[in-house]
Amino acid sequence: MHRIVLKYLPVLAISIVVLICTGASNAQTSNAWGYTTGYGNVYGTFGLAQTMQTMYNTTRRNLQTSSSSAKPAAQSNSREAPTPQRVVHNYGVFRPDPTVDTGKAMSEALGETADEKALIRQIYTASKAAYEKEAAPKKWQKNIAGGLTFFTAAAMTVYHDAEEPSDAAVQTYYDAVNASLDEMPGLASISNKDKQNYNNMMIGFAGLLLAGYTEGKQSENAATLDNYKKLAGVLITMVLKTDPDNLRMEHGQIVLK
Repeated sequence: MHRIVLKYLPVLAISIVVLICTGASNAQTSNAWGYTTGYGNVYGTFGLAQTMQTMYNTTRRNLQTSSSSAKPAAQSNSREAPTPQRVVHNYGVFRPDPTVDTGKAMSEALGETADEKALIRQIYTASKAAYEKEAAPKKWQKNIAGGLTFFTAAAMTVYHDAEEPSDAAVQTYYDAVNASLDEMPGLASISNKDKQNYNNMMIGFAGLLLAGYTEGKQSENAATLDNYKKLAGVLITMVLKTDPDNLRMEHGQIVLK
């Protein structure tokens, strides 16, 4: 999916976004990207962040189940019990609120100068528009499973400096995340506005990662690529609650270790 987004990111934004990360080059630890920075602060303002702590293990289980069901069944004389049908709750679905301005929230939290704030809003707006165009035919819009899937695909690509997952792999991951959300009844009490903010934040994080990563690849700048690898790693830890090395591609599928 992020190939689609990159087509819509303004060249100016891709070039200048490196300014946001210059402070990390001299950092001694990954805490430079942690909760004491704008990334952690803006992520923590949404009530949904704490509710999502159990999503990783549930998604990992659903991915393993999906992988097992895709394998040819061994011949047996015994009759196996049918797999129970998943109950659809749509806990990840939200009703959009036109007053939500995630671009402003991100720019205020992450940008230090007026130019940086304007740049972040520009990247967010371009990323969001491109995401919506890609998500609509997949029916991912208005569901935080979509934003989480987009973030995961972007973050793992940047962190591992690897090819993006295939459309089939991304769809399998989305299905696993969506099923995981339906196993989290706590989501039912989260407001539509918080869900929308969270979904938008995932898209925004993905867009910033991809913009910086693309700049690093185009300019062949190892320091930029290293900075964005660090940022991707911290965001994976914040969002998915796991070591970023646990998120990888195996046999053409996204896996969680």
